[in-house]
Amino acid sequence: MMKIGTFHIGSSFVDLLTSGVLNRVLISDLNIWATPVALLSALRYLLAPLSIWAGYRSDTHPIFGMRRLPYIWLGRLPMVISLPLLPIVTVMLAANPTSLLGWVLATMAFLIYGVGTLISGSTYLALVRDSAPPAKRGMALNIVQIFLILSFPIAGIVYGRMMPTYDPATFWRMVLTGMAIATVFFVFSIFGEERPGQATTADEPQEQLPFTTLLREMWADRRTRMFFLFLSIGAISAFAQDAVLEPFGGDVFGMDVGETTRFNAYWGLGILVSLISTVVITRKRMAHEQGGTTILGLILTAVPFALLAFVSITAMQSLLIPVLVLFGLGYGIYTVGALSLLMAMTSDRRAGAYLGLWSVAQLVFRGVGIFLGGAVRDLVLLASGSASLAYASVFFLEAVGMLACVALVLKADVPGFARSGGSRATPAASLAATADM
Repeated sequence: MMKIGTFHIGSSFVDLLTSGVLNRVLISDLNIWATPVALLSALRYLLAPLSIWAGYRSDTHPIFGMRRLPYIWLGRLPMVISLPLLPIVTVMLAANPTSLLGWVLATMAFLIYGVGTLISGSTYLALVRDSAPPAKRGMALNIVQIFLILSFPIAGIVYGRMMPTYDPATFWRMVLTGMAIATVFFVFSIFGEERPGQATTADEPQEQLPFTTLLREMWADRRTRMFFLFLSIGAISAFAQDAVLEPFGGDVFGMDVGETTRFNAYWGLGILVSLISTVVITRKRMAHEQGGTTILGLILTAVPFALLAFVSITAMQSLLIPVLVLFGLGYGIYTVGALSLLMAMTSDRRAGAYLGLWSVAQLVFRGVGIFLGGAVRDLVLLASGSASLAYASVFFLEAVGMLACVALVLKADVPGFARSGGSRATPAASLAATADM
């Protein structure tokens, strides 16, 4: 599991280029409005229904006798190939912020990157699930998540030192470095983890339902709908800051690119500490018993969002870094709880499809959150003329959303789903017949 987990070291080095460095350069250094930049970041997440299809295909259509690896490779390759477009885009938009070609290339880069992420994301989670015994699947997902969390601050430090202030040539070197590091870890982590012929008939689902019929069967369960809503609101609330956190440091406190890129190191350190601690403390709990952990994490994530709003309004820069670390501590607890519940809300026979559905909930609404964060920032800035108030509005709304998720966790009845194995009394055939009437 440790070897498979290093896959996320590569993920962090490429994701930070698109979600952190590029956003900061475009918004703060090139003075482009946050809304179109946030929409670019959100594009890949808005295509997230593709991940359900990818999970379904990997469940039912092995390639070369393997169910997971071919789909992971088909996704990661276009992700890496799209990255050289990023420095080209920044040069074009620096010369002309309204350049049609520049925005077209930016859109292409994010779409290609996004499609690759979605094809490989749910299938990678399915590989992790397949590789762990049933009682340890929640723990397995938390282990690979630790690698992701650990890698983000490392990537932030590396990139921050490589480019303290924006420079086109340095950005090129940064992108090429990220591509090389990511490729090495992608290959190393999953090489040999699935063998040709391993996907036998016994491994495949007992019912080969059509894709749309399978979706109807899954969605007919109220527990599935409530958990989907929980993940969705949680993703919106947690990631509305994604495109504006680093510009916040530049616009409100006048911090440079190197300083704001290290924001990832501060909250990443908090996440790492709390995630590892929470995994150790809760290691004897079954995945479906992590509801209390999830609720605690939601509350402890909402508090620092409210504090960030306070920091923005009062311009108390001395509190900024401690609050970012506190955010990481709360989000790490929430991550352990939510990922454990996610594994519990997964049927053995439909692992790829369920994980694809949960990926949709997180990714589509992560994209919605990123876009809304940029849009709220711009709207409040236009209305008030105050950057401090604009960013504070985003952070305050995030705090409210995280608290609202507490009720949704309780309504999802994850323990009941786990006990029933995800089954319902309503047979799939009846669901299909009802839908077709």
